[in-house]
Amino acid sequence: MAQPTWRGLLFWGTVTFLWGMLPAYAVLPTEGGIRLNQTRVIFSASDKAQTVTITNSDNRTYLVQSRVQFDTNNPAPAPFFITPPMFLLKPDSRQLLRIVHQGGALPTDRESVFYLSVLAIPSRATKDDAPVQISAGLQFLIKLFYRPPALSAASQTTLCPLHFSRQGLTVRVQNPTPYHQTLGRLAFDQAEVNLQTQPSMLAPMSALTFAVSGAPLHAEWQTISDYGGLSAPCKQQIATTQEVP
Repeated sequence: MAQPTWRGLLFWGTVTFLWGMLPAYAVLPTEGGIRLNQTRVIFSASDKAQTVTITNSDNRTYLVQSRVQFDTNNPAPAPFFITPPMFLLKPDSRQLLRIVHQGGALPTDRESVFYLSVLAIPSRATKDDAPVQISAGLQFLIKLFYRPPALSAASQTTLCPLHFSRQGLTVRVQNPTPYHQTLGRLAFDQAEVNLQTQPSMLAPMSALTFAVSGAPLHAEWQTISDYGGLSAPCKQQIATTQEVP
């Protein structure tokens, strides 16, 4: 059986180009047999490193390139480096990615968020030594939260910290905490909000606004925990604010 070929590192220029060309981001997909073992990374200032495992249960070899970047649409490297940054992941194998903070000035009173981006491109077995043709690649994009020394998981004592207020046909959701709060579920008077079509993460000391019909009285929600699961359900009466003329 013919072996996968990569044309050496001449492939590198094409891989770099594909970072900005993939139309979608995948988190823990099953297609292709490539998956990550978690949906987010929590990096405390006291951590020397954090690790993420990438597993290949496919029968193909993948070329994997990883890095931490500032935003989903900003591929500029963030102040973290990953080892190994580029490698071949063979069939039925796994690789540990080690993430290390490089230092640099970051906010000391709140979390910062970055994105771990992992690109996996499959090889193609050929009957001759013809160059490999790339058909598609998978890009994984998961959040990396950096917590400065003043913050820790133990200091998140308020289980339901969000504040809800209504003004006209909108509900404002305020996050008064120094932590990012990602909504995993939201409902107004038991009417579910589709969080797939609008922003769901509240940055520290920020707010989001949701359009509503009628005048909902109660909000129910759950946030995403450090481990990728849902928090305990929260419920709050929605305050009413007067419009300023």
